[in-house]
Amino acid sequence: MKQTTLSKNLSRTALTLILSAVLTLLGLSAITCYDNKYIAKAVRTQADFTQIPTKGCYSLVDGWELYPDVLLSPEDFSSQVCQPSPSYNAWAGQYPNLSWFHKDKNPYGIATWRLRLQGKGTFTLYLPEPLCAARVFVNGYCVGQTGEVTLEHYRPLIRDAFFSFALDGEADLIIQTANFSHYYGGIWYVPIIGDTNSISHLAAARMLVYGLLCFTALTLSLFSIILWKNQQSDADRMTFYFGMVSLSFALRICYPFFRMFGIPLVRTLYALEDAAALSGIYFSMQIAFLLFLPNSFPRVKKLLRILALSILTLAVILPVLVFPSLPGFILLYGPFISWYKLLMSGLLISLTVYGSFAGAGHTKTILAAATANSICLLYSVLSIGYYEPLAGAYPEEYGTFCMVAAFAVLMVQRNLAIVWENKKLNFHLQEEVNDKTKHLQKLLTERGQLIAELGHDMKSPLTALSNTAQIIRLNHIMLDEDTCERIEHIEEQCQILSKRLKSIQEIAAQTSAPMPMEPVMLNTFLADIGRNCRPIIELNGTHFMEEIDSHPCRVMANREQLLRALENLLYNAANFTPPEGEILLALSSDETSAYICISDTGCGIAEENLPRIFHRSYTTRADQGGQGGQGLGLAITRAIILEHGGQIEAKSKEGEGTAFTIRLPLLL
Repeated sequence: MKQTTLSKNLSRTALTLILSAVLTLLGLSAITCYDNKYIAKAVRTQADFTQIPTKGCYSLVDGWELYPDVLLSPEDFSSQVCQPSPSYNAWAGQYPNLSWFHKDKNPYGIATWRLRLQGKGTFTLYLPEPLCAARVFVNGYCVGQTGEVTLEHYRPLIRDAFFSFALDGEADLIIQTANFSHYYGGIWYVPIIGDTNSISHLAAARMLVYGLLCFTALTLSLFSIILWKNQQSDADRMTFYFGMVSLSFALRICYPFFRMFGIPLVRTLYALEDAAALSGIYFSMQIAFLLFLPNSFPRVKKLLRILALSILTLAVILPVLVFPSLPGFILLYGPFISWYKLLMSGLLISLTVYGSFAGAGHTKTILAAATANSICLLYSVLSIGYYEPLAGAYPEEYGTFCMVAAFAVLMVQRNLAIVWENKKLNFHLQEEVNDKTKHLQKLLTERGQLIAELGHDMKSPLTALSNTAQIIRLNHIMLDEDTCERIEHIEEQCQILSKRLKSIQEIAAQTSAPMPMEPVMLNTFLADIGRNCRPIIELNGTHFMEEIDSHPCRVMANREQLLRALENLLYNAANFTPPEGEILLALSSDETSAYICISDTGCGIAEENLPRIFHRSYTTRADQGGQGGQGLGLAITRAIILEHGGQIEAKSKEGEGTAFTIRLPLLL
């Protein structure tokens, strides 16, 4: 069984590797054929002129004359002046810097690039990121510059530059370059020439591609970081790491926007670009550790983290602080960073394969993306000078975006699994709650019935005892005065026990099964209550008034229980309101609730007693102990209102009366 599982994992892993490699190579082949400056290049004539058609855009790859360590003006190439030397035939992208022409391998310096053009019309030259300063001459005239190329006033400025000019036959294109800031320099990126509309569309397409990559990653990053922050814990570190991977890629890929605005911080921007790429590698490793090595190889993981953080620190420090004074290290830095990325990508593949054999989940997606990323990185290194995107992104950037997309898919899968698990738990929890609720309701019903039956059974002997004592007392059967007093005391205690039994039965009725509800029109319901209660209330000379709103107020209620609650309040008001006093029954409403108010002009309630009036056993009647002698009337009323989903509150001022307000939710 174990051997079968291992074979299946091996087959699936190999199939994933092969399919992802094939698809990646097909994609790279497609962009190499259809989005490559080295293919879409201008035609060279037999006289070594670059022919520029009137429509479309073409890359200026071949035919360049390179003059290292000199800044030559158009006058230096005129027929009257001796041709400068030495010169080298070069193609754009052949020399990343000038170290090939210096004995000390110093990559910095100045240079002049010359290309002879042939065409007729108005053209635009698209010069992407001339590193690090450039001045452009066409047909003897300066058409623009970026930064300052002279040694005395050198000022680097990295930006995509556009220069428009007219051609009428043959002309020289001369580009002076200076680089004392970066490990690339000169005409490293292939210039593009064409009519203005074509160049505009090309630049817009490039910005659109980078915009989609950048803002997609940035959106994923912000969403993940906010989600992680709202969790208020470090339990789900993977969410944070994914957010940082996406943020690193967004910072890495946003350089065209910095170039568009021409930000002059050359070394800082390139350090930021490298640091963002290496940060993405570090956080990708952290995700892989959590997925595939959660509790294994702690020392190895610690060493790899230290290595990744060390390289990340170097990527920040070296370009800004070291390279200006020690430029010789530049020749080692570029290849080192490229091969380090390849090494980390291979490590990620190894971790994913290990996780696959260890039975970890989500390995296929990560393995496919890691394979695609490794192939893209390797292709970027091997295709230098043979491939440069015309309007799209670089293979390395596509590969890194594959990793971001794979981690995004992983996060979606994890969150969906959590959602389904929560639904499953909630479903079972709801079933358990329903079962417990039914069981509790059954127990409450049985308890209420038991208490009612017990009260009924106790009522008969208690009545017999009371009647016997009353007969003995009334017939004066051999009773002296002391015995008569004791008999009267027995009768009083029997009356108290009878009232308490009645209270127990009322409490049992309130704690039994939930009352059935039905739609009730409060307007007519309160009118009927007022009509029935008016004769009893006005018997002592109290004035009874009604203010019932005509706006329909429908609520879900149990008629008997709501009637009982309102009668409790009305009869309490009648008991505490003197003759010629007033009792008011009012109904009003708003958009969501109905309000029933019962107020009187009676003796009122002391302020210190007001918070306790709804408590059981609390009463202000010293003579008989409140409702049933136990102060249950308001407690029962409050319980009924709460079971209706409403609220009740009281306002009173001693000597001026009391007002009870009931709020019930309207049936919308």
